[in-house]
Amino acid sequence: MAELQERIQDASSKNAALLAGLHETDSAPSQLYQQINYLHDLDDQIRKTEKHVNDLKKRTASELKDHKKYSESTFRRFAHKASGKKDRFEEKAAKEEREYFDAIQEQKTGEDQLAYIKQLKSEAEVTRQQYEVQAQRHDTLQRELDALYDSIFQGPSPGFPDEDQKENECQQASQTAAQIAQSLEEQKHILFLMNQMKNKLMEAGRHLDNAHSASQMDLFGGGTLSSMRKRNYLERAESSISQVRMLQAQIKRIRPNIGDLGPMNIASGSIWGDVVFDNIFSDMDMHEKIKDSEIQIQSAFRKAKEKIQAEEGRLKHTQTDMQRVNEALQHARKELQKAREEAFARVGAGERIDPSAMAPPFEENPSEAPPAYSA
Repeated sequence: MAELQERIQDASSKNAALLAGLHETDSAPSQLYQQINYLHDLDDQIRKTEKHVNDLKKRTASELKDHKKYSESTFRRFAHKASGKKDRFEEKAAKEEREYFDAIQEQKTGEDQLAYIKQLKSEAEVTRQQYEVQAQRHDTLQRELDALYDSIFQGPSPGFPDEDQKENECQQASQTAAQIAQSLEEQKHILFLMNQMKNKLMEAGRHLDNAHSASQMDLFGGGTLSSMRKRNYLERAESSISQVRMLQAQIKRIRPNIGDLGPMNIASGSIWGDVVFDNIFSDMDMHEKIKDSEIQIQSAFRKAKEKIQAEEGRLKHTQTDMQRVNEALQHARKELQKAREEAFARVGAGERIDPSAMAPPFEENPSEAPPAYSA
């Protein structure tokens, strides 16, 4: 009997240690589940963007070929001049050059977006590895706890109806905690993407502000240098907004009813119009377009901040729920531990247990928690 009492004492100590470790890593499976889904989404985005960039490269190469037909062809120039169609030649040459530079700009925007997605994936991989370590620890602790319980209590416990009831309450509390943990991690991820989106809108705003300044200089005779600076800043703003749209798409895949930020159109000039045919009228027209873009991006930024504030409110509410159910889960685990310790003590004291005193049957609630991590 003393040996049985010693075994019960050892089991109780290990049980308490395992429960403490589980409490420390309770959120890890949900965090890993969310992060893996995020990485799958990024992989899908990378595949699509790589294909898009490759298509753009082919288009750029094709446009360059067409551009060279006119820019480097003395024969074509002479033939048009000889036939009295010199203006027609210049028109075609201008069209091909414009299309070539537009293709370069679009390719650069696509390459910037691809680099940004790959950067997000690299950062997400580091986070996934951290979550995986904790999830593995949680899985190991859970298996050890299950093995400990199975060695003492296997299924309904004859003579220990209180233990069965407490085990059922603990399972239900665990399921509820897992469901809310999954929702919490989803909200945290949405908030992360929203903040990334806000940062990219700020970045676009800075580029537009610089483009605005360059445009003002252009109005007062800044010349080719100002026109080139203006175009460069507009290309950077377009690249940033392209990344905003990509982040919006990621958010909508998680929460389709999130709503839009409104129009985010960046003024698009052309190397031909802004530099070659630069004049006060084209400069004034572009200046107004830049101002319109600034208004749109400022409006989108305000909406993004409002959405972030609303999401932070939802997150705070869910965190309160998470704290409440975690406390309930801890209490249920302690109650189960107490019931089992009492059962250990009864057996250890030599009490005869009536096998017919079975716990009443109960229905288990199906869990909607994310799948358990497996190595």
